[in-house]
Amino acid sequence: MNPFTFDTSDFQFLLDSIGETVTIDNVPKKCIVQNGNIGDYEEKYIYTLDSIQRGNLIVYNRKNYIIASDVTEGKLYKKALMRHCNYEIVVEGQEVCEIVGYNDFGEPMYECHTTKSIFVPVFVDKYAFKIDDPAPIRVPDKQIIVTMQDNETNKSKFTVNTKFDVMGHTWKVVDVDLTRNGLLILTCELS
Repeated sequence: MNPFTFDTSDFQFLLDSIGETVTIDNVPKKCIVQNGNIGDYEEKYIYTLDSIQRGNLIVYNRKNYIIASDVTEGKLYKKALMRHCNYEIVVEGQEVCEIVGYNDFGEPMYECHTTKSIFVPVFVDKYAFKIDDPAPIRVPDKQIIVTMQDNETNKSKFTVNTKFDVMGHTWKVVDVDLTRNGLLILTCELS
């Protein structure tokens, strides 16, 4: 036996004994979930042997969470802090028309259908979001910070000047921050 290799069987035993099945980006995985620090937000630590990264969408106890911190890769497991998504943005389906052929006069014939609405779990804040800073920076009145998973759909739907409804108001995206890998952080103002 190599003394420099790490045996994950002890952590695997814990996963099998007390682990819970969560969904990580629509894939069921066995993890251990522990409450985070008591504070303004519902945050939990997730421990797993599987690959996780900042921005993963986690479904735990029928609630959506986003991994908001870097992943600490210990010798036996991976650990990260996930934050509860306190809102969900609904992007309504849009009517899309495609040319399906041409009539006898050479004019295009269209077939139209409505795309499916999508639901985007987000956490909304009135403070600039920082995991490691106990004193967050307050944003100006009539502005919010919206944090969501960074994926191609969200990048295409939430660009500067895009409008959406959340918290009973319509908001306009004024800045898109991609500085934290895995997260799409929007600064929005009341529209």
